[in-house]
Amino acid sequence: MPLLVLTVLLLRGQQLLLGRRGYTVIGGRSSAPRPVRLGLWRWPALAFAFAVIALPVLLPYAALIKTALVRTPSDPLTLDTMTWHNLRFVFVEFSQTREALWNTFLLGIAAASAGTILALIVGYVTSRRLVAGHRWLGFLATAPVAIPGIVLGVGLFLSYTRPPLVLYGTLWILLLAFLTIELPAGYQQVQAAFRGLHPELEEASRIFGATRLRSLWQITAPLLRASVVATWCFIFIGVIRELSATIMLTTAKTKVVAVIIYDLNESGDLGAISVLGITLLLITFAVVLIANRLPVLGRAPPRIG
Repeated sequence: MPLLVLTVLLLRGQQLLLGRRGYTVIGGRSSAPRPVRLGLWRWPALAFAFAVIALPVLLPYAALIKTALVRTPSDPLTLDTMTWHNLRFVFVEFSQTREALWNTFLLGIAAASAGTILALIVGYVTSRRLVAGHRWLGFLATAPVAIPGIVLGVGLFLSYTRPPLVLYGTLWILLLAFLTIELPAGYQQVQAAFRGLHPELEEASRIFGATRLRSLWQITAPLLRASVVATWCFIFIGVIRELSATIMLTTAKTKVVAVIIYDLNESGDLGAISVLGITLLLITFAVVLIANRLPVLGRAPPRIG
């Protein structure tokens, strides 16, 4: 309750600070970025950017790769110490890996798809003020951000382990937890996109005889496509790395990769943890790469002829 009260106060403070100010798009095109010539400062700027990326990203990734390829974490990475033992253990000998990967993929895709659709509906209703209680609807979509994941996991455990609705031991309770946890981020992303589109764009199409659904499909949807894809990616990535609520709701048959990593950490198997960590990183990179290559982001394939 203190966290919820604090969230309400912060959201109210945001409304008071921002007021009615904002920026909206009234056309279908955006201006091209303008490059800034740094001159002699380009090399220090490049070194600074590389250092910012290397410290929190490149060095930890390199440590994961090194630990995954040696039998003992303290060994240096050389041709003599390099081994495939950790990869063979994780993907061949460890029976829980395949089921955990399948559960992670299934829950990630399902939660990202359902969460994006729910965020689109709530974001459109609140940004266009279509119902009387749109503010309360927006608050409910944002409120879960104030609830710690482990507290949410305990609440779901107590709610769905007894009749009339028993979901514990199934993937449904994990899907419900992921939707609740990731909805605030998806809603904020989509609502910001809706607020950036002026309602006059939809009103102009309706003046020419288009229905609301046709206006949404032909006017709003093309302008929101990048935000929708980004929201899907954010939710998917958040789901596959979620642990706090998952650890309270998972069972032997519903484990995901994050829980497997936690279990291996209890046994001190850093090599297997590194292999699974690299696997999650590769999944994340693949999702982001595919999203950036989608034609909906403006990279449509070239016309032939």
